[in-house]
Amino acid sequence: MKQEQARGTTMRDANGPRSRRLFLGTVAGSLSTIAGCTSILQSSSNDSDTGSNTTSRHSSNGNGTSLLYATEKTTKFGIDLQGNPVIGSSDAPLDMYYWSDYQCPFCQKFEQNTLPKLLDNYVKPGNVRIVVLEKPYIGQASETAARMAKCVWRTVRDRKPDAFKRWHSTMFDKQGKENSGWAQRSNLLEITDRVQGVDATVVESCMKKNRDAVIASIDADIKTSEKNGIRGTPAFIIFDRESTKAGKLVGAQPYSLFKKSLRKINNA
Repeated sequence: MKQEQARGTTMRDANGPRSRRLFLGTVAGSLSTIAGCTSILQSSSNDSDTGSNTTSRHSSNGNGTSLLYATEKTTKFGIDLQGNPVIGSSDAPLDMYYWSDYQCPFCQKFEQNTLPKLLDNYVKPGNVRIVVLEKPYIGQASETAARMAKCVWRTVRDRKPDAFKRWHSTMFDKQGKENSGWAQRSNLLEITDRVQGVDATVVESCMKKNRDAVIASIDADIKTSEKNGIRGTPAFIIFDRESTKAGKLVGAQPYSLFKKSLRKINNA
C-alpha cells in the first residue's frame, strides 16, 4: 500500500514513530445508548420503512463533479482506504473516519439530520473528507449489510461512485427494526435493485466471488475501531492531516457539536 503524503510533522510518541495521538479524547463524553448503539439490541417482530428509497443526498459538489472517489492509499492515522468510499477532496485538511451499522437507529438519525449539513458546510467546500467504514455488530444481518456495502462500492467506484451514496442513503431510509429481518440478503437485494446506478445482480455475484476479501476489509474496519476504543455506532474520529491531532466523537450528536469539534481540532 502507498502511504498518503500529509503536510507537516509525523506522529511520534512513546509507542513508536508511527502511532497516532488522540487530542480531544471522547468529545461527546462516554459512549451512551442515548446517543448511539452500543450493545446487541433485542430483536423485534415489527418491521417499518421510513423515508424515500432513491434520493441522493448531496453526492456532488454542485458543478457535476462527484464527491466520492476510490484510492489504495493509507492515511497517516493508519486507516487503509482501499475498499472504502471517500467523500470529499483528496487534499482536505481534515479527515473524518465514520463507522456505522446499517441496523443502528442512531446511525439513521445522524444520516438524515446531521450528515447533509456536514456535506454542505464542510465537505463540499473542501475542508473535510469523510471515509465510510463498517462496524456491524447488532446482528448477523448487520454483517450481511456491511458485506453488501463493500460490494456495492466495488461495483460502482470506477465509473459511478455517486451511486454508492444513493445506495447508502437508501439503506438508512429503508431501515427497519433491529434484527427484524428487513436486512436479510433477499430484501437488501430487492432494495438495491431500485437504486439508480447499482446492479443488484452484479452486487450479489461480488458477495459470492469476493467473499474473503470483503470479510477481510470489514475486519480491518472493526479492528481499527477497537484499537481506538470505539464500542458502538455511529462513531467518528476527526484527524488533522497536518498537525496529526485527532479527536473522537460518538453517537448521533447534533450538528453544532460536530462544528465545535471540527473547529477545535483544526485550530489545535
